[in-house]
Amino acid sequence: MKPMILVFNIPADKLSKLRFTCMRLGIQVCPVEASDYGQTIGALCGMADRTDAPAPEETFTEDMLVMANFTQQLATRLLAALKQGRLPIRLKAVVTPTNAHWNPVELHKELTAERAAIAQGKEAEHHE
Repeated sequence: MKPMILVFNIPADKLSKLRFTCMRLGIQVCPVEASDYGQTIGALCGMADRTDAPAPEETFTEDMLVMANFTQQLATRLLAALKQGRLPIRLKAVVTPTNAHWNPVELHKELTAERAAIAQGKEAEHHE
């Protein structure tokens, strides 16, 4: 499968720069709207079937990026390109067997909790 990133809450000007950066690396960019937040990360990446699950009432406004079908080398190249292009995205994740079953709101909560734990110098707790 082709490498892709799911992007959440990225403003249009930043999204166009991100698309250009990703095009050079052969990465497909897929913006996700809040109306799709009821889908799992796996379904949004095409790794699982979409369901008719409604979008959760809870949402988030922070920018978030999720990488799917990436090699370690490609992930490193993308992160370096984002830094070089001054395209900060605070929350980043790679699709895993665990988080593929979460919806975007659940993933956002987990990443926010991990970031808070790291900021406090604690070990991040992973939820299954």
